[in-house]
Amino acid sequence: MLTFYVSSYGKNDDKGIYIVNLDEKTQKFSLVQHIVTQDYPSYMITKNNTLFLSYKNAGKFNDGGGIGSFSIYKDELIPNNNYNSNGRSYTHLCVSDNLRYLFAANYHVGSTASYLLENNYIKQKINAVHHTGLGPDLLKRQTGPHCHCVGITPDKKYVYAVDLGADKVIMYTYEDGKLEEASNHNLNVVPGSGPRHMIFSKDGRYAYLVNEIANNLMVFKYSDEYLNLIQVIHTTPRHFHDFSSASAIRLSDTGNHLFVSNRGHDSIVLYRVNKETGKVSLLYMVHTGRSPRDFNIIDNKYLIVGAQDDDEIELFTFDEEEEQLVRTVYTLKIPAPVCIAVNK
Repeated sequence: MLTFYVSSYGKNDDKGIYIVNLDEKTQKFSLVQHIVTQDYPSYMITKNNTLFLSYKNAGKFNDGGGIGSFSIYKDELIPNNNYNSNGRSYTHLCVSDNLRYLFAANYHVGSTASYLLENNYIKQKINAVHHTGLGPDLLKRQTGPHCHCVGITPDKKYVYAVDLGADKVIMYTYEDGKLEEASNHNLNVVPGSGPRHMIFSKDGRYAYLVNEIANNLMVFKYSDEYLNLIQVIHTTPRHFHDFSSASAIRLSDTGNHLFVSNRGHDSIVLYRVNKETGKVSLLYMVHTGRSPRDFNIIDNKYLIVGAQDDDEIELFTFDEEEEQLVRTVYTLKIPAPVCIAVNK
């Protein structure tokens, strides 16, 4: 059995964390447990057999939100602690390699926050830095800063924050966990792009940035602590003119293939990666259920896709050698799945 975790924006007591098993022999899902949470769990990551998650405020009085920590034991989640953020809603997380610091992206107020960890418990907030800027998006997604993603550069020198509202990737030093902007290393993206998530190649030489508004993928070379653009490629077909917004991005375990999900076009895009140049080439797109906000890869053989507007997760098989990504008939009903996490 393969175990993974799904966060849900379901209504009332349907929201929370769903623990799911995948039987490789039958390719069927089974629900292990549903943990009801007070707030909406928006994003989840795993590190050191710990599940860290961000909460979107679900209360009417703006007194919820924050981050939480669970220990992973077999197919159970054991609560460590929650850290209330008084109404601040976080949308993305990362943890330092030494397990001392957790960094969180706040979409709604446009900031990046830092927290101190102790034995995988969230001990205290260190600081938060508010972003500035806006963009030209006509749908009002860029009326101000909206930090959507945080990560740590491969050289471990910076925390990077991807701001969809300001069309920027902001770099921070983080000595003792305190975030301080390194403005000389910031990246300004083409106005109206709406950068959402960024990941790095396995060797750390290249970065891949998915743009939600422009529906494209940007490839950068990372050298001497700077990001330099080397490629832009679309995520939806050129003949497709309906509304769509790119969302999740992940690399295969080998780093030879890259995936992006599209909400609106409702698809997963498969690219081949040239590991020498960092550039990608489009292979094809596979349709999904409605609004595939997130997906994850298990054992480099399966993609679990969260179709948020269909209230279900879907199973795709992936044969990397043959470059075959296939949608199966196997699904599991989960209300509004928004994130898929795997304990790697």
